[in-house]
Amino acid sequence: MLDADASALARVATSHEVLARLHSVVSLFDAAPRVSRATGRDLTELDEGDVSSAIALRGALEAGPAAEVLRAAAELELPSIEALGPICAAPDLRARVDEVTSAAPSLRGRELVLARPLGLRGRVLEGRIFVGAPPSGGATSKHVAWQAAHEATVAEVTSQTMARGAKAAYEDIERTALGLLRSRARAAGLGAGHEEWLAHLDLSALGPIPDVPDGT
Repeated sequence: MLDADASALARVATSHEVLARLHSVVSLFDAAPRVSRATGRDLTELDEGDVSSAIALRGALEAGPAAEVLRAAAELELPSIEALGPICAAPDLRARVDEVTSAAPSLRGRELVLARPLGLRGRVLEGRIFVGAPPSGGATSKHVAWQAAHEATVAEVTSQTMARGAKAAYEDIERTALGLLRSRARAAGLGAGHEEWLAHLDLSALGPIPDVPDGT
């Protein structure tokens, strides 16, 4: 059944915009009991009192039928996820995150959420940053810290773009965030760590990534 869901999602979630909205499904419910109370009702039948985040509900509704497919797949997996038990953060993760914050000041005040399926990747929604849980997917504490720094910088660039009343494509936001974080990392004496993190990612689809001086 999960294979069928994955195939369906691959057919309909063909752009970053759809995928980004689909991530809202992650924050719809904060615990299994809340999931159970909403099971059997479509997302269109839910209101703010049924979910953990009204913003997440709006995002999921904007994703259309794909959100229902992802939600159903997640509910099927819920017993297996619960059987894994809670995630224990690596002992050195906090120190790693504190270190990179000098290159990503927008990390301050954001909640860091560990999620096994993300591996080397990350996501950001509202004030929460989702990153992989070492060692799942080959992630290390150092990599996860830099991924969190990147996600925070993406959120910062997105917020600044929206504040100017401008619109930017996903690729433009990513390039700007990567260039800005690289400049800040070098200024903080963390350039080597940033380059090591960057080397683990395939960014060929973005093309050249110019430096973006801080304050630009």
